[in-house]
Amino acid sequence: MKRSFLALFIMLPAIATADQEVSTSFQGYSGLINTPTAELFNSGEFYFQYSNQTEFEGAYNNTPNFHFGIGLWDLVEISGRNAAHGESFNGSSDLSANIKLGIPYVPKEWFSLAIGIQDIGGATNASLHDAKYIVASKGFYENISLSAGLGQSESSQGRLNGIFGSIAWQAYDWAKISLEYDAADTNLGLHLSTPQHWFNNGLRLTANVLAYSSSEQLRDEFYYGVGLTMPLESPAKYSKQQQKSTSSQYHWGQSHIDSTGTLEKVKNRLVKEGFESIKVGRSGHSTAYIELENHIYNRNQLDGLGVALGLISTGLNKEYTNFKLVLKEREVPILVVTGSLADYRAFLNDQQPLKIEISTDTFSSQQEVRLADNNNANSSWLKPRFTFSPSIVSAVGTEYGMYDASLALVSHLELPLWPGGVLSATHMTQLAETEDFKDGRYFDDWKQKTGIKDYSLHQTFSLPFNIKNMTFAGRYRYSYNFLANEIRWQSGDGGHRVNLLTAKYENQEIAEIKPYQGCNILFLACWPPREAAEREVMLAMYRYYSTELDASAEIQIGQYWQQDKGFSFKLERMFGDVTINLNYKNTKIDNQEANQFVGLGFSIPLTPRKDHSNKYIQVRGTPKWNYTINTLVGLNGKNLNDLTPGTGDSARIFYNLNNFYYNYDRLGKTYLYNNASRLKQAFALIK
Repeated sequence: MKRSFLALFIMLPAIATADQEVSTSFQGYSGLINTPTAELFNSGEFYFQYSNQTEFEGAYNNTPNFHFGIGLWDLVEISGRNAAHGESFNGSSDLSANIKLGIPYVPKEWFSLAIGIQDIGGATNASLHDAKYIVASKGFYENISLSAGLGQSESSQGRLNGIFGSIAWQAYDWAKISLEYDAADTNLGLHLSTPQHWFNNGLRLTANVLAYSSSEQLRDEFYYGVGLTMPLESPAKYSKQQQKSTSSQYHWGQSHIDSTGTLEKVKNRLVKEGFESIKVGRSGHSTAYIELENHIYNRNQLDGLGVALGLISTGLNKEYTNFKLVLKEREVPILVVTGSLADYRAFLNDQQPLKIEISTDTFSSQQEVRLADNNNANSSWLKPRFTFSPSIVSAVGTEYGMYDASLALVSHLELPLWPGGVLSATHMTQLAETEDFKDGRYFDDWKQKTGIKDYSLHQTFSLPFNIKNMTFAGRYRYSYNFLANEIRWQSGDGGHRVNLLTAKYENQEIAEIKPYQGCNILFLACWPPREAAEREVMLAMYRYYSTELDASAEIQIGQYWQQDKGFSFKLERMFGDVTINLNYKNTKIDNQEANQFVGLGFSIPLTPRKDHSNKYIQVRGTPKWNYTINTLVGLNGKNLNDLTPGTGDSARIFYNLNNFYYNYDRLGKTYLYNNASRLKQAFALIK
C-alpha cells in the first residue's frame, strides 16, 4: 500500500501554485506527521481527526486516537487528544490538552514563530505525550514551507526531544507532501483534503498518511489519520451572498415605508410577527413608545430586536421622529433602546453606522409614558413554554474506557404567573448509557435518572443602578429542598458583570452508602463518607467582555456544591451563536487534596433562528447547549489520572438571570454594537 502512495508523489506536478493548507498532526497540534510547524489552525475553524498512532509503554502502537482542535484567534490554537492504551475502545485511555501560541510582531516576510505545550500539566507519570517546543516556519515560492524548531519531551522514542525540522510542498490545494525529522526519526507524509468547491458550507474532509519512516517500529504498521475541518460560523462565500441579498432588501424596504403608519398598525405588525405582551404609546411629544417580549427569536435576542426595530422604523409615519423600545421578560424590562427613526432607516440602507442608545438600567424605563391601551396585546400570561434538549454526563479518557456516557432528554417547563413570577420545572428521561454507567458499574453514581429533577418558584425584580434580583425556592436534584437568591449588576456598556449567588439546601432522602466498586468492604477506606444532610453554596462571579477579542473572561470564587472551596476561571470565545470555552478549576474540600482541572468545551444552539409558537403553548429547543470535557492536572507527579466528580460545581439551575433575562449573558451595548450587522440580517429574514 505504501508503494502506491509513493507513486502518487511521483505523479504530482513539478510546478504548483497552491498555498499551504494547515493540517492536523498525529500528535493533535497543527503540523505534519509528528512535528509542529509555526502555522496555526485557522481562526474560527474546528478540526477533528481519528488516527491510529500512539506512543505508550516505550513504543509506538497501533491504537485508536481522537483529536480535536480549534483556532481561537489568529495567534492562539488549542487542541485535545484521547489516546487509547490498547486496540479496544473500551480499555483505558489518556486525555490530554495542547496549546500553541503564535509570536506577534515578527514580520511575516521574515518567518513565522510559535511556541507550544503538549499535554498541559500531564497528571500521570505514565504519560508520554509531554512536550514543550519552539518552532519557526518560512514559506518559499508560495507552496513550499521550511520549519525548524527545538523541543524538550518525555518521549521514550526521542520525539521532539532536541532539534527537529521539516519541509512541506503543497502540490495542489488538496494534496501536500512532507518530509520531517522529529529529533529521532525521519518521516515522509502525504496530506490530502477535499477541494474547497466540493462543499458550499466550508466543510473539508482530510486524510494524513505516514508513507515512510526511518523508525522500524513505524514501518511495521500502516499509520493514518482521517478527519474533517469546518468553520464555526457561516463561511465567507455565504456571508457575501447574504450581504448582497439583504442589502437590496433593505433599500426595497426604504422605498416602501408606510407613510400612513400609526402605532396601532405597528402593534398589529408586531403581533403578526409573533411578539408578545405588546403595549404602545407616546413618550414626550414626537417619540413613539413600544414595549414587548420576544419569545419567538430565541436563539439570540438580537434577532428579535432587529426585527422589532425594523418593523417600527419602517412602519411609522412622519408624526413620529424618535422611538423608544423597551424589551421585557415576564413583564420585567430588560433593555431600553432609543433613537431617531431617520437614523435607523439610514443604518438599514447602509447610509450610516448604527446610532442608537442602549441601556440595561431599566428601573424607571416605563415612567412618563402615555399608553394607548393598558392591556397587553398578545398576552403571554399563563402560557406554558417547553424547552427540550439532550443531557450528556460523560467520563472521557479514564482507566475504564475512551468514552463512557449517560444520555438523557431534558424537558424544561416555565409558566409565567405574574410580573417577574415564574414556575419552573425540569424533567429528565434517561435514554441510553454505556456499559460502565449501568447499575453496579464504575460510574453508577453519575448516571442520569428518569424523574422530576427540580422545580422552583422564581420572583425577579429590577433595582436601581442596573441591578436585578432573583429569589427562588423549591426542590433541586431530586431530593434537596432549597432557598436561593441571586443578585446581578452590569455596567452601563455591558462590559462588566458581577453576580452574587447564595443558596441553602437540605436533603430529604439521604441514600444508603455503598462501598467503592471492586474494593474490599472490610477496609474503611473502601466506604465513601456519609453524605451531609445540608449544603450551602456561596459564590461571587465577575465577567469581562472584550469587543476586540469577541470573548469574555469569568472568574468564580467561593464554596461549591460538593462543599469544596476555591475558584474557577472560564474564557469563552464567540463565533456567532457558537462559543468555545476554556476553563480551569482549583478547589479543595477540607482535609482533602485540592483538585485541579483544565477543560475544553463548546456551546451550540439547538433551536432554529425563529421558533414556532401558537397562542396557548410553545415548544422549542435550547439556544445554548453546553458540553465540556475536563482532564485532571497538577498532581505533583502522583500516578493518578482518574476523574474526581463534582469539582467546582456551581449548582446553577437552567432558569437564571443570565440565561433568561440577559440573553445568555449577551445583552449589553458593547455586545450589540459589536454584532450590529445582525440587526439588519434578522430584519431581512422576514422581508
